[in-house]
Amino acid sequence: MGTRVTHLRFGGDNCFVIENGGRAVLVDTGRESTRAGLLEALRPWNIELILLTHGHFDHAYNAAFLARKFGAKIALHKADEALVRDNRIRAIHSRGLLGYLIRKVSISNINKTHIESFEPDFYLQDGQGLEPFGVDARIIGLPGHTAGSIGVIAGGACIVGDTLMNMGGASRARIAEDFEAVGQSVELLKRTAAEVYYPGHGGPISRKRLLKL
Repeated sequence: MGTRVTHLRFGGDNCFVIENGGRAVLVDTGRESTRAGLLEALRPWNIELILLTHGHFDHAYNAAFLARKFGAKIALHKADEALVRDNRIRAIHSRGLLGYLIRKVSISNINKTHIESFEPDFYLQDGQGLEPFGVDARIIGLPGHTAGSIGVIAGGACIVGDTLMNMGGASRARIAEDFEAVGQSVELLKRTAAEVYYPGHGGPISRKRLLKL
């Protein structure tokens, strides 16, 4: 069958399972309200690794809980290790009216959300393969939305965290720590061979659409 990506959608938030022959990696874990639905959705798989595209609460909130539940390892980029402990430590900037609104809601949620602490089992690096966990996939560094944002390329799919968004239409990140770095990361995505790009929020984005962003 080979490696495949399953998209799990919870409202506007996305999680993903990368699987191959009974072995599985979970990418992102959603926010508090996602927990029950995600746990039910994950029943078919034995998750070995929980991989975080970045350290924001709506991607990392359930990581510690699920790691205990499955006996799974947790990994993220070292540049987001401090951020996942406290989402308030870095400034978030916005572009456009929708970006302004997303930023306002995000900061409000950050100020009232505490992510259960955990120690990463290892750190993710650009070019790193996930073959030790049974899947044919590799990490791509995508700094900008956060300093430690990463994506995962698996076959013809690329999971991109919040480097891309599809809220009110496909776009580059509407909120970010560093928009110049976001632009560089989007150009990097355009040079990949993926045909579909899965953002952290909203539906998938085709390669044709990405090339216009």
